[in-house]
Amino acid sequence: LGGLLPYLDPDGTFATVLPRGPLSVPGSAGYAWYDFGGDIEAGEHAAAAELDALVDEQCAAQGFARSDAIFAGFSQGAGLVLALGLGLLGRADATRPAGIIAMSPALSAALPFEVDDAARAIPVLVQHGTHDPLVPVQRSRDLAQRLQELDVPTVYREYPMEHQVAMESIGD
Repeated sequence: LGGLLPYLDPDGTFATVLPRGPLSVPGSAGYAWYDFGGDIEAGEHAAAAELDALVDEQCAAQGFARSDAIFAGFSQGAGLVLALGLGLLGRADATRPAGIIAMSPALSAALPFEVDDAARAIPVLVQHGTHDPLVPVQRSRDLAQRLQELDVPTVYREYPMEHQVAMESIGD
C-alpha cells in the first residue's frame, strides 16, 4: 500500500506505518498474515494480536493517540483492521481508531459479528473489485450491508478490477 501514499498524503503530513504480512505467498509478489491452508481462525487471532501490539508501539513511538489513527488494509490486512478496529478481535479495552479503510477484505466467517457502541462511531470505507478471483465481491457487499444494519457508518464502493487496488478507487 506504500505506493498509495503520494496520492493519499501528498504533503507527507501523516505518520505512516506499513506492516507487511510475514508470510510470502508462493507464485506471487504478495504477502499474507496467516496461512489460508491452515487454521484460519488461529491465524487471524495471532495476526490480530501482533498488529494490535504494533499499533500501540507505533503510537507511543510517534507520539500520537490510537484514537487518531486510521486503520487501512488490503485483503487479509483489511480483514484484520476491520476486526481490530471494530472490536471483533484483539483486546476488548483497546482504543478504537478514527476510521477504517478496508480494500478487498478477507474477513473470516468464523468471527462473531456483533459490534458495540464504540464501533458505531467509526466510519468505514469498504472497496472491492467486481472481478476479484480470490475474495468474491459478494462477501464485501454482504459485509457492507451487515455493517449498515449494525449502524456502523459505512461507505461501499466497487470497481471493475481484480484482487488489487486501482487508481480510480483512490479518489473515493
